[in-house]
Amino acid sequence: MVSVLEECRVSPPPNAIGEKTLPLTLFDMLWLHLHHVQSLLFFKFPHSKAHFIETTIPSFRHSLSLALKHFYLFSGNLLFPPNLKKPEIHYEGGDSVSLTFAESNIDFDYLIKNHQSNTILTPVFAIQLTLFPNSGISFAFTMNHVMADGNSFIRFIKLWVTINKFQREPFILEEAIFMPFYDRTMVKDPNKIGSLFWQHNQKIKLKDIDNFSPTNNSLATFLLSQADLQWLKKMVMVRCPTLSHLSSFTVTSAYTWVCIVKARVWIGEKVSENEADHFGFSIDCRAHFDPPLPENYFGNCVVPCVITAKTMQLIDEDGFVIAANLIEAIKGKLGNKKEILEGFEKSITILSTTNMERAVGVGGSPRFAVYDIDFGYGQLQKREFISIDETRFISLHEGKDKKGDIEIGLSLPNIKMDVFASIFTTGLVMCDEMKETMFLEEF
Repeated sequence: MVSVLEECRVSPPPNAIGEKTLPLTLFDMLWLHLHHVQSLLFFKFPHSKAHFIETTIPSFRHSLSLALKHFYLFSGNLLFPPNLKKPEIHYEGGDSVSLTFAESNIDFDYLIKNHQSNTILTPVFAIQLTLFPNSGISFAFTMNHVMADGNSFIRFIKLWVTINKFQREPFILEEAIFMPFYDRTMVKDPNKIGSLFWQHNQKIKLKDIDNFSPTNNSLATFLLSQADLQWLKKMVMVRCPTLSHLSSFTVTSAYTWVCIVKARVWIGEKVSENEADHFGFSIDCRAHFDPPLPENYFGNCVVPCVITAKTMQLIDEDGFVIAANLIEAIKGKLGNKKEILEGFEKSITILSTTNMERAVGVGGSPRFAVYDIDFGYGQLQKREFISIDETRFISLHEGKDKKGDIEIGLSLPNIKMDVFASIFTTGLVMCDEMKETMFLEEF
């Protein structure tokens, strides 16, 4: 059970920011009518309800206000001007973020374990802090993806963390790296892709944007250790010696995708000989512009990539190797601005014709180092992407205990989740057995 302790709205400090407007780029326009990003952060918090109300709530209200002084657009609004002009992000004095403080009697230690569970959905509005008395605290975020990508969102969180932890604004260079860069004139759109998106998005009614409903899926987290990742890479490299590079992201995505496809087939879903499955992910392209965009560029700057393979190929013995090759190949094609824009247009065309019932996407990234986030209560205990329940996405971030590990979050119907878990763990056990065999042969 969850009960609300306080509802409030938090703005940047008075008179700190004047009226601001930011146009949407082609990278933002893609997300205009797509899903909101919903995530949870869990921290241990061995304090009472009285301490939470008297000390923690005022501290978070104050630090959030100071963080919004720099990330003021998070307290703004998506503005649709009259006469069907392109939408823009608008901030004016008095705009604010919805902040809710709540209390729950659910077992906190149970929530932070990596077991299967019924999906929990966050509130519609921006931020909710929930107290689990004498045990822990959770932060729930809901963000319209048109505002920013994961890079920008995590920078906002890390700035808020810094301010809350030290109760002051950052003033040294090391802390200033979280500050946003707002100049969108650096994002050129010579092919007018953004305008094409807007023409399409005008046909979609606003009331249809956020019509989410909870599912009966299970939400679970799986782990690939550094040793697992190295062995998966070796499996691919042995069969594909011409590959010059193979990332942990690639083998994690390929292995998870193939396990999901196999689970679908193993529970009895019919598969025709020519049926195809699709896998989508995004690549941050800030560094690939000429000149490069700063790492702290605020907004969306990711290119969607989509690959397709026949289902029968993926469930075959070499399915994992095939999937890894496809993912690595498309990543290697995006090397400069021209290729980025061309790839962007192609991906959008592919997405419009993709059978979403046979598609898996990726959210999050191990490089965001979310487990470094510390509001002053010690290490983050767990992060969950709640929005994957609606989007057929998997989530990826670095392991909690070891930087080289990767955590995978996914949401599947209960029966399919059980089969997926069996395939996922059995495959890793087989890898261990193969390692032992190779060791004995070498010995």
